[in-house]
Amino acid sequence: MSRSIVSVAVVGVSLLFACGEPKPAESASDVKPDESATDTPPPPPKPSTPDPTKKSSNEYDKENTEVVLKRAGRSVKDSCGEAKDDNGVATGPWGKVTIQVMLGRNGHSKAVTLPASHAEKPAGKCIANAFANLAFPPWAGQDTQIDWEVELVQPAPPAVAPPKKK
Repeated sequence: MSRSIVSVAVVGVSLLFACGEPKPAESASDVKPDESATDTPPPPPKPSTPDPTKKSSNEYDKENTEVVLKRAGRSVKDSCGEAKDDNGVATGPWGKVTIQVMLGRNGHSKAVTLPASHAEKPAGKCIANAFANLAFPPWAGQDTQIDWEVELVQPAPPAVAPPKKK
């Protein structure tokens, strides 16, 4: 038992010396004259040379905008080929088509231009809807029109159910 008491005492004393005494708070009289606080702001940072890897704020962010356009293109490929006319028939035209998308500098698509072969068809209206309300990073430059290729996939013919046996 006396050994454990001695161990506890040694540990307690060593902690006391290891931590030291708390420092007293500094008062205004403790501050040396050459260490006085100043109210002057730090000097402005030096102008740096432009980094060629940084994107210009006058151009749209091609990488992030491409992600948004690819997502809209997948939506067209997955669903617009099945767009049906007033008679309930998918009329196409199917295959790849190049559209023009006007990217607004405010970060939203402004307009979609379709070729005449698709303009008044249900699939064309579906494409225009898919690209109508896109959101991407804004930029300080002018609106930009880009060409983008999308694909319309012809839907599989409906499976004919076998006749029921009597």
